[in-house]
Amino acid sequence: MLLNNLNFSSSYNIAADSLAWSPMRVSGGTQLFKDKMNINFGITLDPYAIDNTGTRIEKFNIDNGGSLFRMTSANMAINYGFSSADGDKKENSINQNALNGGRKDDLFGTSNQLNDNRQSLFNKDEENKEKKDDEWYNTKLPWDLNLAYSVTYNNSNRQNEISSNSLMASGNIELAPRWKVGVSSGYDFKQKE
Repeated sequence: MLLNNLNFSSSYNIAADSLAWSPMRVSGGTQLFKDKMNINFGITLDPYAIDNTGTRIEKFNIDNGGSLFRMTSANMAINYGFSSADGDKKENSINQNALNGGRKDDLFGTSNQLNDNRQSLFNKDEENKEKKDDEWYNTKLPWDLNLAYSVTYNNSNRQNEISSNSLMASGNIELAPRWKVGVSSGYDFKQKE
């Protein structure tokens, strides 16, 4: 899939005596790398020209010697997420089959799990107690990490500048059910802090 969504929006004010068209907003988004990376973007396009003071005037930009629209702002955000739950059991089984000399596809059939999955009919109370203990204290410690980059361009009054440019990171570790430790931080390249 090339794009998850693509939106165009604008309006025309029939009661206005000037500048009846509002700027057109174009936005969209897509997902890459097995839906791990989200990319969202937005652009604002103004059909009207501006004068030397930066005020919108009742003259289309194309009639003022410019292009059809004047790009007044643009933004883009990229998010990428990692987690301990990324590799599911089926994928791990396929990879293990390939490591053992088999194939990743099902050309010769699927690999069989030869583990002893029989369950004991005795000591059910101890098994239930162990399950409850596992629910309270999880030795696998599930975690997740999210990275994000955001940039915004501003050109509403011919300033032609990057108004914000930042990199952010956040992560969580689940110590037990309902007990999660999280951390987040970021750096703004524009403000240098």
